[in-house]
Amino acid sequence: MRRILSGISWLSFLFLLGCGSTLTSVTTTITSTPTTTLTSLTSLSSITTTVSTTTTTATTTSTTLFTTTATESVAPGTFTLAELEEDYDQFVEYIDLNPKLFTDESELSALIVSQRELLFHGMTPLEFYRVLAVVAAGIRCGHTGVQVPASDVEAIFGGEFTYPIEVGLFEGQLRVIRIAGETGMQVGDLILSIDGHVIADLIPNLMRFLSADGEGSALKMRVLRDYFLSYYLLFLAPDDELEVEYSSWPNGETHTETIARDTLNSENQVSQAPYDSAFFENYAILTMRGFYPYNAYTLSSFYVFFDDFFTRVEAEGIHHLVLDLRGNSGGDPRVTSRLFSYLAIYSQPYFAERSPNYYPGLKSDIPFSTPHFDGEVYTLIDGLCFSSCGHFAALLRYQNVGTFIGEETGGSYVCSDSSASFTLSNTRLEFRTSRMVWEVAVEGFELGQGIFPDTACSQTFEDCMAGIDTVMEEAMAQIQVHSFVENATP
Repeated sequence: MRRILSGISWLSFLFLLGCGSTLTSVTTTITSTPTTTLTSLTSLSSITTTVSTTTTTATTTSTTLFTTTATESVAPGTFTLAELEEDYDQFVEYIDLNPKLFTDESELSALIVSQRELLFHGMTPLEFYRVLAVVAAGIRCGHTGVQVPASDVEAIFGGEFTYPIEVGLFEGQLRVIRIAGETGMQVGDLILSIDGHVIADLIPNLMRFLSADGEGSALKMRVLRDYFLSYYLLFLAPDDELEVEYSSWPNGETHTETIARDTLNSENQVSQAPYDSAFFENYAILTMRGFYPYNAYTLSSFYVFFDDFFTRVEAEGIHHLVLDLRGNSGGDPRVTSRLFSYLAIYSQPYFAERSPNYYPGLKSDIPFSTPHFDGEVYTLIDGLCFSSCGHFAALLRYQNVGTFIGEETGGSYVCSDSSASFTLSNTRLEFRTSRMVWEVAVEGFELGQGIFPDTACSQTFEDCMAGIDTVMEEAMAQIQVHSFVENATP
């Protein structure tokens, strides 16, 4: 089986390294003299690579760290209570750097107190991470989070062995979608509980650990849909043996089976370009998997790709454009503003005046690019559309550009980023927090909500098994209807 990497960002694992980077993120390693770098706009980090690349180097500053001399003995790889409390308090201090755009302050304060009480002598890095992750998620910022301990990233997500089943979350039901090894389960079986916890209870419990803007249920559910077992293992499982209760499909008989990671991991990670296109008789598909320039996909290469695409659209007289943004966690606002210039109904600024001044010209009216597209646009969205992708979607929605099809986006007209990363003194866990608010020039949107589709549409379990792209099929159906009307009009 192949797992697709969109550009350099493995979006389904976007929470694992804590957060992403978007607008001018700052990576700060807290040592005696930390290094600070500014980076370009993107979103959450990847399990396999960090999506940030350095674009500007800022002034290096000095930070004096607290030091603790441990007087109690602990097992290797664990920490004393004093060390954990020191790191926890340091973590809380760093939270104050966050603008708390979506935060419920009273809820966060209560979380900070209650989670600190969970600390105990001899904690492992993973146990400490679990405590911190809930607090970080309580900030309600998708660009803020705690990095998974390095020792656990490979062990949980990149190991040689995996579980014998692959599951998917569809409308609140956890289904077996692939058999990878020896098991009594079959494709289509319904998972009822794991380790005695019913799935309906596990879903909100797992969501407590995941960072997102506002409530962020669309983004969190989209992530859990694809990697439910991995996140259960990361956040809640006592060990990697899972007791699974399931209902056989289609007869409905209930069975229990203990599964372990004893199946050779045969997944191949296939990297895809951040952009792609396809042309048909009366429509074209523009797929944007990411807006982040990296390696050979430079800023200028995005510009050339856009120009070539819209030039061909005009030359072939194409009137219908499917813009597929699904899985796009964001990127550089210079890329999104350029694409917007081909689709906007009227010229307007990209960023609101109160946003930072890192991108010259983006607070002025964005001139149209030529050839400008004035046809029908069908924008496909899901919960992974975040950061700059949320900004871009908000601008399209504000100008009523086309029709949105799919699921609520994870990002919208405003987010906080310019993130800084800090390494805690004793456990060496990395906490990344946003520091500045970035808002596009729109009005009338609700804080903490994503962009809602005009046509709500999600892939069903049946369509998944049949290899049908439910959302794309809906776009095709709408194009067919509009084409029929156009051809029938004198």
